[in-house]
Amino acid sequence: MEIINHIVMIDNEARISRLPHLKAEMVARMYVDGDYSIDSVMEHYKLTAGEVHSAVAYYYDNQQSLDEAYREALAEVHKHAMTLDKLRDELRARRESDNN
Repeated sequence: MEIINHIVMIDNEARISRLPHLKAEMVARMYVDGDYSIDSVMEHYKLTAGEVHSAVAYYYDNQQSLDEAYREALAEVHKHAMTLDKLRDELRARRESDNN
């Protein structure tokens, strides 16, 4: 009997073993965040049901730490994000400094 592992750890990140560029958390979040069904995730990434369910199981087994890291990363993105108004102000300031 062969045991198949769909999740491998690469650089401290869980990846889909058949597609090591694909993070298990990203696959799982599509489903657990309620945006996609298991079938939709399978179709989107061309994954098997076992691969998607393994990613979801990995997520639930590590939910607290994954969610904390996700919130921190999202906060960092928002901290450095530029609104349209900010971009306009910055472009205006650059034009004015170039004209002086």
